[in-house]
Amino acid sequence: MIATEVRNRFITESRAQDIADRWNGVYPAMRSILDTVIKAQRGAEQPTVNVARLERVRRELGQQDRGTFKGCTRSPGAFSISSAYSQVREVLAVTSIGDPDAGAIHRLAGELADAVAEAGRASSAEWEAERATVPAQPVDGGRRERADSEQTERGTR
Repeated sequence: MIATEVRNRFITESRAQDIADRWNGVYPAMRSILDTVIKAQRGAEQPTVNVARLERVRRELGQQDRGTFKGCTRSPGAFSISSAYSQVREVLAVTSIGDPDAGAIHRLAGELADAVAEAGRASSAEWEAERATVPAQPVDGGRRERADSEQTERGTR
């Protein structure tokens, strides 16, 4: 993955580069972890994880890596920081504590979590700023409507 695939108007180029560097460093390990767990769980008599969910995570991680992930059917393919964060958390859930790449995966998850939170704060601030510039207008055109309990069967009192 390259940093230009991290498309979010609230993420700086340097943050995008940090995410891309961390992603490129641990993506092969995340893929390997998922491959190993999926293979072991398929052969298990009583699987301890939802194999179909892990297969979906593995597929979506690949799409994220290629920059073709789609959050919904109408969106263009791209790298989604919030979806990537969710997927990395799924990988962490099945990663052994003693795995040599666990620290790097946790650092990627932390970087993504910070980016998601930062984008959320920026989006909220932008929304509040837009809302503050629009003058308040009464929804009903300024007319006072009587409540149903104030009305009689023949109309208003």
